Amino acid sequence: MRAQLGVAGLVLLSLLAPVGARADRVDAYVRGAMRRQHIPGLSLAVVRRGKVVKARGYGWAHVELRVRARPETVYQLQSVTKCFTATGVMILVEEGRLGLDDPIGKYLQGTPDQWERITLRHLLTHTSGIKDFINEPTASLRLDVSEEDVLRATAARPLNFPPGDRYAYSNTNYHLLAMVIRAVTGKHWGEFLRERLFEPLGMKTTRVVSHDDLVPNRAAGYRWEQGALRNGQYVAASILGYAGGGLCATVLDLAKWDAALRSERILKKASLEQMWRPARLNNGQTTGYGLGWVVGEVNGHRFVAHSGSHVTGFSTYVVRFPEDDLMVVVLTNRSGADTGRIAHRIARFYHPGLVAPLAPPIEDREPRITAFLEKVLRWTETGTLDPEILTPEMRAAVVPDGLRDTGEFLRSLGPRRPLQLLERRVEGALRVYRYRAATPEGTLLFTCALTQEEKIAGMRVNLE
Repeated sequence: MRAQLGVAGLVLLSLLAPVGARADRVDAYVRGAMRRQHIPGLSLAVVRRGKVVKARGYGWAHVELRVRARPETVYQLQSVTKCFTATGVMILVEEGRLGLDDPIGKYLQGTPDQWERITLRHLLTHTSGIKDFINEPTASLRLDVSEEDVLRATAARPLNFPPGDRYAYSNTNYHLLAMVIRAVTGKHWGEFLRERLFEPLGMKTTRVVSHDDLVPNRAAGYRWEQGALRNGQYVAASILGYAGGGLCATVLDLAKWDAALRSERILKKASLEQMWRPARLNNGQTTGYGLGWVVGEVNGHRFVAHSGSHVTGFSTYVVRFPEDDLMVVVLTNRSGADTGRIAHRIARFYHPGLVAPLAPPIEDREPRITAFLEKVLRWTETGTLDPEILTPEMRAAVVPDGLRDTGEFLRSLGPRRPLQLLERRVEGALRVYRYRAATPEGTLLFTCALTQEEKIAGMRVNLE
């Protein structure tokens, strides 16, 4: 949820109010976010203390047929699927049929010698070092591949790093976990999850994605390209339905899943806590990923989450605040939508404690600089920034792609309030200014480094 410009390049990345009033604020925010991000349809569920306090659809589940999105609309979950696959593995761990620190070669035939030290824990936490079968190199998503094809293709290639040395997201990890589930149970991973997870919880719409099956209330997927909404791209069935991204469901089904996460109906609390604990690397440092879940903290409040997005035309996000007993589910039918930003913003409507108190602004003794930087933001947003105001190093790093992507990020935030100066400091020959500005999406933080000639040597924008 941030964009950063600099010489190294650019990386994108109230309780007292009546319920009706809060709902109106949530609805207004969601509609505004959809408009700013060009999202055709969105379904939302908010679960508080085990009760669904909001479930609603917005916009269009199918644009061409003018079918409205509803809580019952079925979306592809994409990588949110990994949470469920990890849960399936943990069910088998609790039963003593798998061990997290077992080598994967114990269960899979044809693993190479270089995988000898790779364990199930490494797969679950994305610390295996195995290359991503989709992105390294980029594979054709239109060609079907079997599980064994993926194993053979990745086994023949060197590891990116020794197991446990680093975190690197790899879809191959969850493809292999599906093979482990089948080796132990004799069942396809989707069938195993249906029997052990979906049916016991009454998650009747949750299933493996299929081109052929008729799925009532299924949303169509879209992507936003070159200023226009386009249909999502075709992906081969074997890749579309794999264990790292192959489930589809409704927000109502995911609300039922929350019941399992707040109880011991599916997994013991100790197992859930293990899943929600950051992985520890060989050097003792921790990552931001547990066993199938992203783990983090907002203003002192722990959260677990997962996102998903794919060229088929869907973006999804599930976030749960365990100690606050709050879960927010956002499912959309537009690839590349920032569903994480939307979900966290909605969570703040229901729990104001998630909002960090704002530091008071400092006295602005250089209003001319602030006025100039207001223009820089506006020029970046409108795509009219003159590269000559950047240092040569900055130009080489961010023109044109970096400026274009940052402009898109700024436009997605909506109308911006005036900048407030938070900090001014000197770093060598550079003067560094840090500001904030209120937007409908949250508080924008803007940092800019200027040379003595007032050329821009670095710039960063992100949401607080």
